[in-house]
Amino acid sequence: MDDFDVIVVGAGPAGSSAAYKLAEQGKQVLLLERGKFPGSKNAYGGRIYPYSLSKLIPDYAVDAPIERYVKKENIVFMTESSSTSITYSSYEDSDKNSFTSIRSKFDKWLANKAVDKGATLFSEIRVDDVIIENNNVVGIKTGTDEIRAKMTIVADGATSLLSKKADLRKDSIPDHYSIGVKEVIELSEKRIDDYFSLNQNDGTAVVYVGYPTQYMRGGAFLYTNRDTISLGIVVKSQDLIEKKVQVGDLMNNFKKHKEIEKLFDNGKTVEYNAHLIPEAGFSMIPDLYRNGLVIAGDAAGFVINNGYTFRGVDLAISSGIAAAQTFFHANAKSDFSSKCLSIYTNYLDEYNVLIDLKKYKKGPRYMNNPRLYDDYPHLVCNLLDRIYDINGEQRKLVREYAQELIRGRISLSGLIKDAIGSANSL
Repeated sequence: MDDFDVIVVGAGPAGSSAAYKLAEQGKQVLLLERGKFPGSKNAYGGRIYPYSLSKLIPDYAVDAPIERYVKKENIVFMTESSSTSITYSSYEDSDKNSFTSIRSKFDKWLANKAVDKGATLFSEIRVDDVIIENNNVVGIKTGTDEIRAKMTIVADGATSLLSKKADLRKDSIPDHYSIGVKEVIELSEKRIDDYFSLNQNDGTAVVYVGYPTQYMRGGAFLYTNRDTISLGIVVKSQDLIEKKVQVGDLMNNFKKHKEIEKLFDNGKTVEYNAHLIPEAGFSMIPDLYRNGLVIAGDAAGFVINNGYTFRGVDLAISSGIAAAQTFFHANAKSDFSSKCLSIYTNYLDEYNVLIDLKKYKKGPRYMNNPRLYDDYPHLVCNLLDRIYDINGEQRKLVREYAQELIRGRISLSGLIKDAIGSANSL
C-alpha cells in the first residue's frame, strides 16, 4: 500500500504549486521542506512574474504577500566613481506584469495555500534518498523512515541531492552556478517613494553591472518592497574561487558606493542570506523523469538569466503545474513508467518552460563574456565623462571620443562579435 499518491520534496514555488494542483483534485499529497518553514532558506531577490501563478490561483492578488508592482526598470553601468543608467517606465496594465515579494513570506503563503487544499506539509525534514525497487522509484527515505507513493516530485533546489540519487543528474560543474547574497534593509515607505520617485504601491527593479562585482561575471540587483529594500549580488562561483574573493565583502563595498550609500543611511538589515543559483540554462537541464519520479524548478535548472531579466519563480510554478498534470495522466493509466511520464516535457512545452529555455540556450554562453562586466561598464561611463567634461579644451565629436576609448579596450573584431552575439543570444 502506498502512503500517499504523491510525495513532493521541497516546498518552494515548484513543489508547493505541484502540491496545490494535486490536492485541489483530491489527491493525497505529502509536501516535505528541509527548512524551518517554506521560504526560510531562499535568497531570491523577490521579483515575481505572476502569469503562471494566475493560472494556478486566479485570485492570488486577494491575499498574496505583494509588496509593490514594478513600474520602473533600470540597468546601471557602474565604475568606482561614476554610473550610467538606462530607465524604462510603464504604467499601462503594469500591475499584471510583475511584483516584488519577500520570498520567506511568499513561499510560506503558497505552501499554506496547498495545505488549505488538503496537502500535508512537514518542515525541518531532510530527505536522504529515494527508494528504488525493480528500477522504479516508489518513495523516499528520511532518516530510518521510508514513505511510499505512486510518484515522487523532486523540487529540492539548485544542488538537488535527490536528482543525483535517482541517477538523473551528473556531478555539478562549478561554472554552471553563481553564488548570490541578499540583504533586506528596512526603510520607511516615504523614503523609498521619494528616493525612487514612486507613487504608492509602485516599485522599481534595478540591475547593476561592473563595480558591484569588482568586474567579475555577475551583477547586483535592487528591488523596492513596501518598507524594505532587497539588495543583492550574484557572482559566478568559479570567479570567486579563482580570485579568492568573498561575496559578502563585495556587498559591503557596493553599499558604500556614492550612487546608493545615502539610501541606506540608518537602514536596518532585517534579513541576510546566501543561495546557490543555477545559471547555465538549457545546457544544464538533467534528465527530467524516470520510472516513478519527475524533477521540477531549480532542481531541473529551470532558470533564465539574460542580463535584463531574471526568471525563476514563474518557471518553477509552471513546472510544478506540469508535474501535477503528469501525475494525473499517469494515474489515469495506472502507469508510472518512464515512457508514460515522458509526457511531462509536453506539459512543460505547453507552458513555454522548455521552449523559452531552448530559445535562450545561447544566452548563458554569451553572458560568460568577461567584457560585458568590465570593458563595457568602463566604456559607457568614461564616454559620458568625456562628453560632459567641458573644461575649455578643444572639443571632439562623440564618435571620436568613442573611437579613442574603444581602441584602448576592445578590438573591432571583438566589438562586432559581441554585437552579433547579443542579437543572436538575448
